[in-house]
Amino acid sequence: MHFELTRMSSRGQIVIPEATRKVLGARIGTKFAIFTDGKNILLQPIAPPDVAGFKKIIAEAEKTKAQAQAKAKEAGK
Repeated sequence: MHFELTRMSSRGQIVIPEATRKVLGARIGTKFAIFTDGKNILLQPIAPPDVAGFKKIIAEAEKTKAQAQAKAKEAGK
């Protein structure tokens, strides 16, 4: 487990120390989900969507669609 101290600014901003950012792999623009139980705060980095995986799903769906259309065409003959 990693431990560091930080403080909140007058604008409610908290700096995530550099060593912690490195452990998380957080960079400029990293988005976080914030959870609280009223006493504790948990910041969870949100990973960007896997565009390559999404493209693969679309390609598989298009292939399945083409196969279904070919079967329907065959059945209609």
